Amino acid sequence: MSKQLLSTALLTIAISFNAIAGEKEEELIAKVTTAYGGDALVNLQSYQVDEEYLGPTTGQGHSPLLDEIGLSRQVLVVDITNNRSVYDTWGRGRGGENQNSTVSDGEHAHTINYPAGTYGEAGNADPHVFAGGTMRTSDAVLVYELNKVRDEATLGDDESYMNRNHHTLTMPFPSSPDLKLYIDAESHLFSKMVRVNPQLGNLDYVYSNYKQHNGITYASNINFFIAGVPNLISTRHELQFNNEYPAEAFAIPEGLREEDERIDASEMLVNKISDRVYHVGQNGGFTMFVDTNIGIVAAGGYPALTDRFARFQEESENYKPLKYQVVTHHHSDHIGGVGEAVTLGAQLVTVNENVETITDGISPTPEGRDFFTVGPRTTFGEGKNRVEIYEVSTIHSDSFLVTYVPAEKTIFIADHMGSPYAKAIPVANAGTVDMLSELDRLGLDVKKIATAHNARIFTIQDMRASVAAYQPVSCTADRPVCR
Repeated sequence: MSKQLLSTALLTIAISFNAIAGEKEEELIAKVTTAYGGDALVNLQSYQVDEEYLGPTTGQGHSPLLDEIGLSRQVLVVDITNNRSVYDTWGRGRGGENQNSTVSDGEHAHTINYPAGTYGEAGNADPHVFAGGTMRTSDAVLVYELNKVRDEATLGDDESYMNRNHHTLTMPFPSSPDLKLYIDAESHLFSKMVRVNPQLGNLDYVYSNYKQHNGITYASNINFFIAGVPNLISTRHELQFNNEYPAEAFAIPEGLREEDERIDASEMLVNKISDRVYHVGQNGGFTMFVDTNIGIVAAGGYPALTDRFARFQEESENYKPLKYQVVTHHHSDHIGGVGEAVTLGAQLVTVNENVETITDGISPTPEGRDFFTVGPRTTFGEGKNRVEIYEVSTIHSDSFLVTYVPAEKTIFIADHMGSPYAKAIPVANAGTVDMLSELDRLGLDVKKIATAHNARIFTIQDMRASVAAYQPVSCTADRPVCR
């Protein structure tokens, strides 16, 4: 056979194979769609997801020895016909309650901060972006989305799950890694969905206890796992389909004011507090760098620490090595960058109780010599060049390290106070109240407050005004998520 004939034959076989593969996906998607409601689902006009979860505070507990259990609720309404949506969220943990909403008309969206009594323009009007997590908890919604991308779905090998044969199908989903669906070979309902997070590993969504509304089937139980560990356990998961919703359901509630101007932290920002103290960061991750007479001390261990340190060196023209990295507390997000500090040669400043959590949670794994454990008060440097580290306890963290620069009357803290706005008084929570009480107990002369999550340098007057205005949040009764 000539090379040309062989090439033509191989191309024909490939086209035929792809056609057969496409037919298999189409056949399976058709069976799945029928199982979930057929035309009623394909021609969906609206849907509502009303869910409540209990979940451990994995990596975010008061101490590394015990995870508390939090409660969260979400109500998502998507009016497909009119291209509008509303997403209400509420949560309660040891620090109190919090409540927010996002409303979208398909082109513009607004976020609503109920504790602050404000609304502002949202970054994206697409519910796949601001409510994608709740969409993925809803198997019937995924089938609706699957029909929109059926040409891109790919069939995988059959797998056994719970001793039952399952077909596997992978589908794209907006603003998310691809979703791998586990489809029961007999019922053609979803038993599980898996997507992969590059940092966390497998995220498993397990569906069960199927019900119907307006002819459409859905799983009324959904449990969510991160790397095999339970993260959300549903106590309510109710879906409704093809209801009618008034326009006011998607409007900004009355009685709210437009939010103040936000600080744009999408690019790396530098706050020069003095010639030897800099506050550097981007988006929600900031670090304070202090030049002492024994080397550079840093506080704030969010990921991308290396980039922030390089920017500090560039801005200050100070190329001393990083000597110490203060680990404010044990929460997983605040140790995400301390492995970078180890690589840079720094010792990790923490308390004895947090060494194991840090060791288990970062890479490269630090050794004993990489830790500098402290007591209630530790000083690095001397005179006007010194930094003082104080251990305090708040509702947010049983052990928290406050970094204090006496010469600048400046402290660095994380999580206890913050605001994305250039001028507004921050909205306090229970942690803010505790932190101010601890600062007053220590008798520190504080004028400025730098934080791990905000570009703005606050004043102690900002914190006092915030605490003076503090009121515990309660769910706004006229919102669906509160009923």
